[in-house]
Amino acid sequence: MTSHLGRAGLWLTIPAAYAIGRLTMQQVWIVSALAGLLGVVFAVGHRAFLPTILAAEDLGAANGRMGGTDAAARATGPALAGYLTQFVGAIWSVVVQVAASVLAGIATVGIRPDQPGSYEPDDDHRISTRTTWWRGIVDGFRCVYEIKPLRWLAIVETGYLFFFDLVFAIVVVFFRNTLGLGAAAIGVIFSAGSLGGVLAALMTNRIRVRIGLDRSIKITAILRGVAIAVFPLSLLVPGHIGVIAVLVGGRGVNACAWSVYEVLSDTYQQTRLPEEKRGSAIAAILWAGNLAATVGSAGAAALATTLDPTALLSAAGVGAVVAGCLSLMISTGAPDGPATPRLRRTHRDRLG
Repeated sequence: MTSHLGRAGLWLTIPAAYAIGRLTMQQVWIVSALAGLLGVVFAVGHRAFLPTILAAEDLGAANGRMGGTDAAARATGPALAGYLTQFVGAIWSVVVQVAASVLAGIATVGIRPDQPGSYEPDDDHRISTRTTWWRGIVDGFRCVYEIKPLRWLAIVETGYLFFFDLVFAIVVVFFRNTLGLGAAAIGVIFSAGSLGGVLAALMTNRIRVRIGLDRSIKITAILRGVAIAVFPLSLLVPGHIGVIAVLVGGRGVNACAWSVYEVLSDTYQQTRLPEEKRGSAIAAILWAGNLAATVGSAGAAALATTLDPTALLSAAGVGAVVAGCLSLMISTGAPDGPATPRLRRTHRDRLG
């Protein structure tokens, strides 16, 4: 709730400052940075909170639905933002973001556990929450390191995010300058990928039951890297439509595989981490991933001035595949194949 309402307050300062003629780029940068920080707080909070209101057997279906709605928002958000900017202007379209954050905060207030037994921190944990934030991060990293499957999941995700953000820092330049694609074609490519992510997230539980947890994680981790590695290969395809088809297919496979991987990874973290360490461990994983993404974007900006975009994109694609292949080291101990026990059917599963 705090992250939603905090972001609403931050975004509201932009149209307010504009209305009185005091808006500056420095304010926009600061607001964006702080809103991003609160976004990470929400990401940690909702992943740690979900297991306290749902039974363990319901987490996979719930994460799948949340992943589907997240992908749907990514698919429709840019288009909606474009229309709002066109009709009411960039500044006042921020008011819609404010309203959305307020509604999300109000909705969060109404969430209450429907089952007993939620984790209550003991005296030792209450004392630990009063230590400095870096002690909590160190404790989280220690917890992740001690659980081998989580350690490899964190390494895979961190490596992939580095190369993914390196790719997407330059991919629009590649699309426009190298392939000669227009804004409409680029929009189709990204929208198709996001829509594919919606369907994949909703099917994650069935995929896990069909081929098993470990196989699902390994296949999707590798596929999402392979999918972006094919972007430079579009140069070998004749015809404008053929190029777009390759790019739509690559982005679609990337989004589908990433959605499945993320749902499975989140669910495993939520069920495997001890309750008293869950928040700090998830924070450590997200911290490492966001740091890698930031370094990847910065690295792309630095290298783009000296390297050809196609060469840089190809190298990053190979790196993403290598990061995915590290998932072969993951062994959760869960049974593979159709013999995997099905989750207990509940009203939540039927809604999925």
